[in-house]
Amino acid sequence: MKVINVELAVIPGKQAAYESFIAELVKGSRAEAGNVSYDHFKKVDSDTDYEIIEHWRDADAVESHNGTEHFQKFLAGVGDFLTQDPVIIRMDA
Repeated sequence: MKVINVELAVIPGKQAAYESFIAELVKGSRAEAGNVSYDHFKKVDSDTDYEIIEHWRDADAVESHNGTEHFQKFLAGVGDFLTQDPVIIRMDA
């Protein structure tokens, strides 16, 4: 299994727009054949810090996900909401 954690720091005041934007990515990713789980959380101690936690069956599932329309839309637009580049941690489980 492949696990990916993505830390996202959202520009203050853009949280609602960001949450609406990210909802399509979460919904689409959860529906993919190789997805085990795909969750998005706001961190408890911050109004602007979020995390995506992804579990994928294998590397092929991650590769397939990376080519989807909803993921490409996320990549093209997420920068409009962030104060810095996402921090991405990839692991094998």
